[in-house]
Amino acid sequence: MASGHRRLSRTVAALLLLAGMTLPADPAEAAKRGPDLTVDASGTRLPLGVGRKVAYLKVSNLGNETPNEVTVDVHQPPGDPMPVALLWHSGGAGECDGDFGGFYCRLSPELIPGPGETVDIPIDATVYTTEEPYEGRFEASVRIESGKDANPANNTKWFPLELVDQPSADLSLVARDVKQSVRVGGDGTPESTGTLNPGETGAVRYTIANQGRKAVSGVRVTLHLPKGATFTRPPTQCVLADAARSAVCTYEDLTLVPAAEDTDPNDTIYSAVELYNLVTTAASAAAPATLRDGTVQVEGLAEQSTDVRSKPARTELPANAIAVPAADVDHSDNRDGFAVVLAAKSGGDGGAGGGDGDGGLPVTGPQAGLIGGIGLAALAAGGMLFLVARRRRTILVTPEDERPAA
Repeated sequence: MASGHRRLSRTVAALLLLAGMTLPADPAEAAKRGPDLTVDASGTRLPLGVGRKVAYLKVSNLGNETPNEVTVDVHQPPGDPMPVALLWHSGGAGECDGDFGGFYCRLSPELIPGPGETVDIPIDATVYTTEEPYEGRFEASVRIESGKDANPANNTKWFPLELVDQPSADLSLVARDVKQSVRVGGDGTPESTGTLNPGETGAVRYTIANQGRKAVSGVRVTLHLPKGATFTRPPTQCVLADAARSAVCTYEDLTLVPAAEDTDPNDTIYSAVELYNLVTTAASAAAPATLRDGTVQVEGLAEQSTDVRSKPARTELPANAIAVPAADVDHSDNRDGFAVVLAAKSGGDGGAGGGDGDGGLPVTGPQAGLIGGIGLAALAAGGMLFLVARRRRTILVTPEDERPAA
């Protein structure tokens, strides 16, 4: 009998070893199965003298599935008095409730990020009770209401909330993921034509706003595309590099005044502007996939008097001149990321691919090798159970030069 038990133990051990060899051994890879939400913040530094600023919570999905219901919570430690209070931005997130210093927002379905995507949730920072610099903080968290997060350890973070004595401009930038194919309309603006497929053209859209105390004369925008996408028909203000995956766009005549001085929607004085750049995806790219790590960054060229109405348009700098970057109160919101999301072509087998091997993240479907591994593991486990217990059973404002040439 003892010899029979030893033979049975050796058989079970061999089956367990086989199961371990066929399943993924990397715990980090296993941890990313399913949705994995994380939260970050930008624009949480305010200059003294500005009564309100729009900051952003950035909710990203590092996993490979889209959750159904997502809620964002914001909490400030109690203070007496509370110099800066946070509250949701009206119409910016979905169903929100609570009060200054403590609230939640249940995200609208269109705002829930898919695999590799990021959404920007606006929140209002309002200054109430101080004329002195202030250093505080707040807590933000994101949770899945129905379902499980693959890595709950990155769902909650603390962020600084500051008032600084710096009477300068304060540029912020928010970029959106590229998810729609577009065509350029008669007025020169891109119009959506449906989901973005390999070989089609989309548009990187981003909003630049001045939430500081001084005007900015001229801005420079630097863009980088993920591998698998290139810029298409860039405006004359843009210089391409890196095989048309990088662009530096200098808008010398674009002046942005402080938001508090942008009071007439019918004049030509602006505190914010939306820009776009056309991008074309590689026809050979596998889909569905998410091409990640695209970035957009903005800097002001120079500060000027806020009395821009009486100022002439700024002339182009001579070739031997270098613009001095304008001071900026909060650099945390001058840069934003975006992804290019490719949809599978209907009626085809595009879903069989797993990206181009350079950061593409499949949206649906495990790899065939994993399926085989799971099958072998199931057979091994079944054999083990049979031997051990045989009787038991058991998810815009656009630059005019962007128009295509006739």
